[in-house]
Amino acid sequence: MTTGTSIDLRHIAWNGIHIDIPSVWDARVLGQRHLIFEKDFQPQLQIRWEKSARRHARAFEKGATRYSAQMGSLVPQDRFPEALHQVRTNFDRILCYQNETGMVTGGICQCAACHALLLFQLLTDDVAVLTETAASLSTVLCHDQAENKGESLWRIQDFALAVPVPFVMQDYTFGAGLTRLSFKSKDLSLQTCKLGPADTRLNQQSLAEILLTLTGGSGLELADGEDDISCTGERNPSILKQIFFRLRREKPFLSAKIRHDTDNNRLLAVILSSTRPIPLTTTEDICRKYEIV
Repeated sequence: MTTGTSIDLRHIAWNGIHIDIPSVWDARVLGQRHLIFEKDFQPQLQIRWEKSARRHARAFEKGATRYSAQMGSLVPQDRFPEALHQVRTNFDRILCYQNETGMVTGGICQCAACHALLLFQLLTDDVAVLTETAASLSTVLCHDQAENKGESLWRIQDFALAVPVPFVMQDYTFGAGLTRLSFKSKDLSLQTCKLGPADTRLNQQSLAEILLTLTGGSGLELADGEDDISCTGERNPSILKQIFFRLRREKPFLSAKIRHDTDNNRLLAVILSSTRPIPLTTTEDICRKYEIV
């Protein structure tokens, strides 16, 4: 994707925020609503956001006051950076901050549609980053158009995942060789796992053994996929065993699938647990929309 400034961009989506960043940047997750972008391992920009139930100026002013101590002094409106004018198309309120030398250090914006507050902070003295930041901020969407399709998109680092809208993030782990995202929806819990390198892990354990380790689920009935690069597991216990699992504070019903992405040398797993039977189609639908990008 390109903009009028001829900056190549790629799409990132994380916890309700969609933004296109320069293709030479890498995204790291610092919090459920906190991302940092790096270039060659050097920090370039960070963004944080929060939902605001009210549109009036007081919510915006409170946010501006809260962040002003770390951002510097306000840039007068008559000296508003030209590079950031394109950002006004997405936000009905925006303030910029500067350091002692007059260099822009960041700013705070309020979305015209959903009233979310977004803080951006430049983390380098490279003047080109302001132009790249403006190009990215002009693409921000904080009220998730994907919800119109009943899905929420998560696209970060090297993977993309679409989950049904009722699911809300509970936790995440970005570790060496393992990325895990946890979601919750009523009586359903969802975990997605990305493991690598796949060839090393499969030399030590089979797909079935890895799936049993990830689920920690006793009584899981396993079945190999017809393609020999996937494995599914289900647990549909009897009433007596349901009582047993409840006493152990475990959700009785499990549905899980792991598959080997041979093109990218990764293992992708989806694990659902519930107090009620889980349709296999639910697991399969999520698996189809979980991929390496």
